[in-house]
Amino acid sequence: MVRLALFGIAVILLILVARALFPGKSSSAEQEPTEMVMDPNNGVYIPKSEAIKKTIDGKEYYFSSEQSAEEFINKQKSP
Repeated sequence: MVRLALFGIAVILLILVARALFPGKSSSAEQEPTEMVMDPNNGVYIPKSEAIKKTIDGKEYYFSSEQSAEEFINKQKSP
C-alpha cells in the first residue's frame, strides 16, 4: 500500500515537472486577437500596436511608416 502511495506521488511530481518544462499551448490561445488597421495611403493592413498614429484635421489615421504618413499628408495638401 505504501509503495502504491509513493508511486502515485512520483507520478504527480513527474507530471508537474513536465508541465513546467513543456508548457502547453493553451496560454497562447487565450491571447486577445490583434486589432488591424489600414494605412490610408497604400492600403496595407498593420497591427494597431505597431502603427504610426497621426491626427490630421481632427481625424486619426494609422500608417505603416513615417514615409507613408508624409505621402498621405502631401496628397491631402495638393488639390
